[in-house]
Amino acid sequence: MKFISIDAVSEKANISLFSNEECIFECNDCKNSSFIPKSINSCLSQTDSKLNQLDFIAVTIGPGSYTGIRVAISISQGIAYSLSIPLVPINTMNYIFSQVIQESGDDIVGFPTYGENLFYFKVKEGPNSKGDIKNILDFKDKKVYGVQLEKYRDIINYQQIDFCSKSIGLFAFQNYKELNTLDLNVVSPIYLDNFVSKK
Repeated sequence: MKFISIDAVSEKANISLFSNEECIFECNDCKNSSFIPKSINSCLSQTDSKLNQLDFIAVTIGPGSYTGIRVAISISQGIAYSLSIPLVPINTMNYIFSQVIQESGDDIVGFPTYGENLFYFKVKEGPNSKGDIKNILDFKDKKVYGVQLEKYRDIINYQQIDFCSKSIGLFAFQNYKELNTLDLNVVSPIYLDNFVSKK
């Protein structure tokens, strides 16, 4: 199976082209989500592939960059619709939790948010739990799994999760049967406020 994986939850979108489990080309030079179509074309042209050879498209649906995920989903839906192929929507939370090896009941998954705050979840409560926001200093020396938390390495025990179109693509391939859908209307963005605890 040949497919494209699109990650647009972070500041810079990135695209990978796969043949089954093998990533055959990566495009990591998207300055923002508006470069996604050009990067898709680059992946295809650099490998002498054609758009109509794709069997499905994997796309991150959030939580993450508000604009990035909306643009990536729209582009993916347009291509999937025109080719009558399925989408494999990847929930950021489900992917990250799948990569965590819990060693303690205090381990958390965290995302950077405004100021010096961290949006976090307790690993033991799973990816569908409600999160909360606290100052990064409240997590001093605690193990925190996540992405884009490099600047806090001196404060937390940061366990970086490999999060890019290549790792997302491999996850999509391995979970294709459970995640693929031809009903493009069910694929929509997931925002962090869906996970915030209501106090």
